[in-house]
Amino acid sequence: MEAEDSMKPWIRGIATYTPGRTVEGAVKLSSNENNYGPSPKVIETLKGSVPSIYRYPYKDELVRVKTAEYAGVAPENVIIGNGSDELIDLIVKTFRGPSLGVYPSFSEYGIVSATNGMEYDEVQLKGDFTFPLEEFLKAADKANLLFLCSPNNPTGNIISPKDIEEVLNLGKPTVVDEAYYEFSNKTSLSLLPKYDNLIIIRTFAKAFALAGLRVGYAIASPEVISLIIRTKPPFNVNNLAQEAVLTALDDLEYMRDCVEKIKADRSILEKAISNKFKVFPSEANFLLFDTSPLSAQDCFNKFLDKDFVVRAFGSFKGFPGEYVRVTVGTSSENEILFAALEDL
Repeated sequence: MEAEDSMKPWIRGIATYTPGRTVEGAVKLSSNENNYGPSPKVIETLKGSVPSIYRYPYKDELVRVKTAEYAGVAPENVIIGNGSDELIDLIVKTFRGPSLGVYPSFSEYGIVSATNGMEYDEVQLKGDFTFPLEEFLKAADKANLLFLCSPNNPTGNIISPKDIEEVLNLGKPTVVDEAYYEFSNKTSLSLLPKYDNLIIIRTFAKAFALAGLRVGYAIASPEVISLIIRTKPPFNVNNLAQEAVLTALDDLEYMRDCVEKIKADRSILEKAISNKFKVFPSEANFLLFDTSPLSAQDCFNKFLDKDFVVRAFGSFKGFPGEYVRVTVGTSSENEILFAALEDL
């Protein structure tokens, strides 16, 4: 068989996702993880759950109920996924395209659209990385599935509720990615009763520190959830992940304590970076800054020399400058990072 002769014609053009680097022995600040780690209760639960891994996962409905309780909605408003990445895929499979997002933003919207043979277009953010409402509304004329990210990754800023509502008024399926909701405490959830085209996606990877177990969830009207569920594979969330989520949701105090420490250190880190570079205000657990006159790669290398791994984006097409994103680590990690910044 000649593989290329048999493949779907659009596959070759897909740019694969590039994750933040992990370097053994260095502090990883490249993937927006919660370096405090999960609740100790989660660790104990996982240890006790290992012997049951011979069974297929069976607590999907319980996880759905507990997640809905945390989010303040009914269980029929929720679907659980293998990370928010799978939920993006299920949504793209459910609704017809073309799809539309903004740039720069989370690259998976375009990658998943392309993987499913769906045309994807982007509207460039404004020069200060704020949301270009008028340009987006105009481009949405040619799209059917819309992606918004708030707080936006990698810029860290939010889209105003007024702008989100303007987009929802188009009546098209609109995904609002709230992966960093716990750090901003700002959500579009209050719009759900008014807009049945709203789909909110969130994750347990960030604030709850369960990135390695891959669990996310989407919130939408019962009708929309029932459609997306049709595309969901069976047993998509493994049983260890299910147990971890249930325990994490029983220890919200731990998660909220971590979030408050990260938010406080975010402000301190923003001030420290601003002494050297142009840094952009963030409502997530990371900061984006322009490394000029250094290149992003030079900045990455200098941090790595100090045993820190950051995310080097380089240039964004259409924007001046070179960009690096740094995750807000633990308080002790940040103290060492401040010293590394002084040497840049």
